[in-house]
Amino acid sequence: MNPAAAPTLAAAGLQLALAVAVFQANPKRLTNQCFLLLSLVIEWWLFSLYSASTAVVPAVAELSIRQASAAGALYLAALNLLRLSVREKGNAWRAILRNSRVWLVLTIGIVALCQTKLFLQEAHLLTSPGSATAIPVYGYGIYVYAIWFCLAFIALVVGTWRDLRKTSGRQKAELSFILIAGIAALAFSLLLAFALDFLIGASKSILFAPFRVVVFSVLVAYGIATRKIMEVGFFFRRAMAYTVLLVYLLALYGVMWLLVRAVLVPIFPQRGESFAHVAAAIVVAFAMAPARGVSQSLANRLFLGTRGLDFRATMSQATAILKSVTTLHDLLSRFAETISHAVATERVLILLNDKHEFAQHFPPRKKGASQSCLDLPRENPIIRYLIAHPEPLVLDELHRIRPTQELNRVMSQMSSLNIAIAMGIFSREHLAGVMLLGPRLSGRIYGSMEQNSLQVLCGQLAVAIDNAQLFTEVQNARIYNDTLLENLTTGVIAADADGRVTVFNNEAGQILALSPKEVLDGAITELPRAVSAVMVETLRTGQRQENRELTLQSDEGADFVRVSSSIFHAQEGQMLGALMVLTDITALKRLESQIRRSDRLASLGTLSAGMAHEIKNPLVSIKTFAQLLPERYQDSDFRDTFSNLIGHEIDRIDSLVNQLLRFARPAKPFLRPMHVHETLEKSLALVGHRLYQKEIQLIRFWNAEVDTIRADADQLEQV
Repeated sequence: MNPAAAPTLAAAGLQLALAVAVFQANPKRLTNQCFLLLSLVIEWWLFSLYSASTAVVPAVAELSIRQASAAGALYLAALNLLRLSVREKGNAWRAILRNSRVWLVLTIGIVALCQTKLFLQEAHLLTSPGSATAIPVYGYGIYVYAIWFCLAFIALVVGTWRDLRKTSGRQKAELSFILIAGIAALAFSLLLAFALDFLIGASKSILFAPFRVVVFSVLVAYGIATRKIMEVGFFFRRAMAYTVLLVYLLALYGVMWLLVRAVLVPIFPQRGESFAHVAAAIVVAFAMAPARGVSQSLANRLFLGTRGLDFRATMSQATAILKSVTTLHDLLSRFAETISHAVATERVLILLNDKHEFAQHFPPRKKGASQSCLDLPRENPIIRYLIAHPEPLVLDELHRIRPTQELNRVMSQMSSLNIAIAMGIFSREHLAGVMLLGPRLSGRIYGSMEQNSLQVLCGQLAVAIDNAQLFTEVQNARIYNDTLLENLTTGVIAADADGRVTVFNNEAGQILALSPKEVLDGAITELPRAVSAVMVETLRTGQRQENRELTLQSDEGADFVRVSSSIFHAQEGQMLGALMVLTDITALKRLESQIRRSDRLASLGTLSAGMAHEIKNPLVSIKTFAQLLPERYQDSDFRDTFSNLIGHEIDRIDSLVNQLLRFARPAKPFLRPMHVHETLEKSLALVGHRLYQKEIQLIRFWNAEVDTIRADADQLEQV
């Protein structure tokens, strides 16, 4: 049995597994179907090689060689179909077959040529110990086959290169990986032809030959089936770094092996070569770490022109923005500008969660603008998908995975909005916002590196948005509080725990005749003494002072102020300061005085009416006796009675007049023992005539056994 038979079967198994995996990723996608067709052709070719290497009959070997050659022709045709399926997105099989009809006709002709004697006359079996090798004898048709194969290969490369220049985004990336795969397969073939032949010998290097096509298929499969595809420039840099590293280590291994072998083989003829391999392996192991950094640096210099996302520079700019606590509008504007420049796109939208929907906050809404802003409800497919799957939504990647109804709605929404990627902005594991980016101006895709970088930036943005919203709320609260304080009709003064004035509104300034600018940040002892004393006492004792009335002297006289103070504490309980509320009650005091005066005058009128009746009675008696005096002047009893009456009634009138004067001008109370019942009787006597006029009968019940108290009888009577 040929030694290459087992590797051929292994390569066929790997290719079949790769084909099934790619097809299952998205069975309905035309590109995945074309890759399955390409894999079946490769399987045909590998099994034909296996059959030729294990044939024991010349006829079987001849048939196997014919089928392997036919599979080679079909391989180029299948590659062309794969190219067209990538370039012509959305086309059906019929359209692709129609566009490649010239290829198909020529391929069918070459396949038919491979089955004739003109192409292969016969095959001989060269038998050696343990194996048999088929030796083909070609006819003149082999030249036609070779010319067609070269022309088809050139046409395929030129067509792929032309498509690369015309396409962008996902199509360009997939075509690039097909081209990269071809270059990698060619490099692997050269490695087999030179390096491995030199290191392990031609008899052993042939074991790796069937895997050349697998290397090609692996790269193509990655380019068309993986969800998070690398950006081609980044892939080139990484591939170049590993290639340079591999070449360097192989060269180092070979040099060390030759040197050690030259020294040790003469000394140890049997084990010198083994020692050389061990020594070379040790040197390579120690040289791998520094060599990796050098190879990476070299690859970056070689591909300096490939523009990718400069993660470090972008993070530095973003960090500078996030460090400056600013308003939400300013934050989003500066952050969006940084992202737009980093990924090279003109379309950046930032939507934030506003309870029932995700409303556009950048670009900001313009009053009177004709263009409508983008507001997405929570039931929107994009929003629902990001809530359920906290991963970036990349339109190019959604076309590569197995479609569902949900994904179809998401793709339709993103296409209609001209959005290439949707990033969730998560704050405390909740979707706080969405960043939508348009296609890149360069036509490149948003690769895995860009997605990872954008995810990190969105995480930082979420924290910055929280800070900006808090800053905006604080600013709004400050404006609200300042407006409220300045428009209050009550004076407000606040001081911190150190006795420094922190709040002093305009009304407080008007009440105390002070300027707020001069008082703020000053000591509370600079306030009027009566006011500062209350604040100092509140800070010292920590107790509230409620409704204390203070008298302040001013140029216009005495002003009256009612003050209340209290302590305010922090969340942890420590005292932060004191607050005082002042109310100017000067006008109120004056109004109260006027009201008391008016009440006194009204009472005086009522009292005067009663006293007038009481005064009239003595006057009537005096008048009556005066009229009778001329007639009865000689009557001594009459004169005595008249004399006593006049004195008594005059004293009575004098007492009534004094009561009236004392009511009008109340004096300081003179407290002495008195009988309440007598005062009540006198008061009722004053209004008795009014009760009589209104036919009201008053019945008295004095139930107090002892009615003696210390009081001013006259003032109590006025009450």
